[in-house]
Amino acid sequence: MKYRSDDDKCYGVAGMAVGLSIFDATHLLNSVSVDADGLDCIDFTPEFYFAGNPRLNAKEAWQELFSHYQITIGLVIANTMCRKMILDHGVIDRKLRNSLFNALCDEGKDMCDLEKDEVQPIFDRYYSHLMRIFSDHEMCRAIERLAKELKQHRTFSRVEITDLLRQFSIM
Repeated sequence: MKYRSDDDKCYGVAGMAVGLSIFDATHLLNSVSVDADGLDCIDFTPEFYFAGNPRLNAKEAWQELFSHYQITIGLVIANTMCRKMILDHGVIDRKLRNSLFNALCDEGKDMCDLEKDEVQPIFDRYYSHLMRIFSDHEMCRAIERLAKELKQHRTFSRVEITDLLRQFSIM
């Protein structure tokens, strides 16, 4: 992910923090930092980087990877929507939506050996859900406050970011 400015990065990270909360995945979070690059702004627990476990059968291992892939979908869409809709007061046009979808299809192929037609319903469901959230005016104000806190303090632990999400009624 490329960011245009510090504000752009703060809103992207805020979007990902909101996404983790929405998709009930804050337990996979160690910290957030706007001083890191791209998706590394979110520091995950080792559990998120699941690389296989000889005690799990193949189906369970794939399901674990698939679950983390779904979180990745939510993070990428939330990051983009937060920056485009809240910071820029813009809209997600067809070109941007297709670009997101294609990038997430590539990731789905790499992570879980998924085809586009398998990614499409997941992408559509997450996209629609996040569109409703990032279109809500109250939520937008709360996310603006979160982005401001991120810009000011730069780094938050899981406990600190979840406390902020609760304080701003995001969680």
